[in-house]
Amino acid sequence: MSRVDRNLPSMPVPEFAFPDRHDGRVFVRHIGQNGKVSKRTIGYMTDSTRGQEKMNPNRYFRDFYPELYSKAYPERKVPAHEMSVGMYALTLGIATKTGLYEDLRNIYGTQYVNAILDYAMFCVQHQSNVTQVFERAMARNVLFSDKLRSDSWYSDFFSKKVSEDQHHAFRIRRIQRLAAAGLKKVWLSIDGSNNDCEARQSELAQFGFPKSHNNSKTIVGYMYAVDAATGEPVTYFTYNGSVPDCQAFQKISVFLNSFHIEIEGVILDRGFAVPAVFDSIESYGWKYVIMLPSDVYAHKQMMQDHADEIRWHSDYLLDSGMFGTADTKQLFRTNERKSRTCLYFDGASGSEQSMKLIRKILSERRKILKAIAGGNKASVSRDLQKYLSIDGQGPDRTLRMNSAAFDESMSSKGFFSMAVSEGISPSLGDALYRMRDTSETQFSILKTQEGGAATYVHFTGGILSKFAMLFISSIVRFEIMRVCKVLELPTNPTIQSLSQVTLLYSAEEQYEAVRNVPVDVRKLFSAFSVDQDDLERIAREYNSRGNTDAKNPDRRLSDDKKTVIQSNTHKRGRPRKITPVIAEGEGGDRVKSKGGRPKGKKDSKPRKPRSDKGVPRKKRKEIKN
Repeated sequence: MSRVDRNLPSMPVPEFAFPDRHDGRVFVRHIGQNGKVSKRTIGYMTDSTRGQEKMNPNRYFRDFYPELYSKAYPERKVPAHEMSVGMYALTLGIATKTGLYEDLRNIYGTQYVNAILDYAMFCVQHQSNVTQVFERAMARNVLFSDKLRSDSWYSDFFSKKVSEDQHHAFRIRRIQRLAAAGLKKVWLSIDGSNNDCEARQSELAQFGFPKSHNNSKTIVGYMYAVDAATGEPVTYFTYNGSVPDCQAFQKISVFLNSFHIEIEGVILDRGFAVPAVFDSIESYGWKYVIMLPSDVYAHKQMMQDHADEIRWHSDYLLDSGMFGTADTKQLFRTNERKSRTCLYFDGASGSEQSMKLIRKILSERRKILKAIAGGNKASVSRDLQKYLSIDGQGPDRTLRMNSAAFDESMSSKGFFSMAVSEGISPSLGDALYRMRDTSETQFSILKTQEGGAATYVHFTGGILSKFAMLFISSIVRFEIMRVCKVLELPTNPTIQSLSQVTLLYSAEEQYEAVRNVPVDVRKLFSAFSVDQDDLERIAREYNSRGNTDAKNPDRRLSDDKKTVIQSNTHKRGRPRKITPVIAEGEGGDRVKSKGGRPKGKKDSKPRKPRSDKGVPRKKRKEIKN
């Protein structure tokens, strides 16, 4: 018999065909050239209900009855000769080992967890969040979902199918999962940003201070908290684009404090240096390292009292190569709050900044003098008007340099200040703030490598969902990046090499795993307990997807590769065997029950007593002897 295509849905048995109820085959009578009648199998029966018989066709039916085949399967396409499986296998390994799959399934449901992870794979692999290209980009990838989702499906999904309540539930579960995994005494790097969003129908999209510097567009703000030591995403929040980072900090700090995850301290950028943020941090008992703007009162006082003291002075040389000292200063001119303040001098950065300013001024001076000499209109760039000015009118114009402003600016290059908790030395403060690079890396990943620089949705629900999905994708990418760092592998090239791991469509009309895993990918797989056996199991599961009634069944590795953090509902010991029950009228074979009478039920037809009771035990022994 030709191979049956079990990935197709069942079709009615043709009227001219004959179902064999003995072995399930469906056949037609074929008359050969010699006039001899023979049977030709055209499929296998899936439903034997009389008058409603259904079957899965085979290749013979497809080749000899093409019109009927096309009528039954009008959208049947030629299968892709290869399907990329590397990203799917890796994401499945990550989602299984970290408990991400379990958490998403429990919160968003089995119906949507697969679509969420499909989108996460897309964001990580293609560095985009634009659903308009999702279908084309993922057409030849093994997905978590049974079918490829369209742009319109995802738009509806983001806006209507999931809610902010679910997103917040995931935030909570994420914190709980990290706490159970040992997130204790952690320094958190918290940073805020925004992206362009032209969603006029959302209250989240407002005019503010866009990081893209495109003041004509509305923006949506968001804030991330990551483990400063590792860069692991901890939580996030989305907020109105007109809200400054310092105000948004109140929301995320309340959330973090409620879980008692033993936050050691927070590392913050200049935008958080306002009295309200210091008040919040103090109320929670956290330590802090906060960069200060150059116009803050404490920095000006430190420059006045200590700049000349530490500049190129060996007594203040730190291990990082910078120079630093600390003093207690009033932070703000209009607020009496005081804090330990560290002043730093970075000679290398100062020299670079100084030369950059010098080159800029010299270039501007040459341009202006040339314009004056030619009798042309001349003006000073806005950012250099502090240093240069044009005196006079017409041909008598002269270019004047403000030496005092230039000297003051040059003398301040390389200096910066940080407010730190009591007991934090200049050296420790510098080391802690350098860990902030991890959060900046995460923001860079989010914006440039996951396509999060802009939001291409138009409703509040869609915006909130988009950020939730980007946060989930950042978790997946962090796990890849973490292992690549340990293995000393480049992250992006390794992600791209995942496409080389494929399933090949064979002559048996099935996909088979190809043993073509690159060495670097094999190492990455191993970190998440993915091996060649898993790829072959994935191939078998992928081939059988068309036979299941569930639209989005659970995806997992083999049973012995379970989540690191198990559910509390798991009981010790071997699980009790459960016999499935199939109701009458359902397709498939009925599961055979155990032999014998059910416990506690009397025999309706008791056996008659045997006349021959057998040989007594004594006599058996005697015979043996």
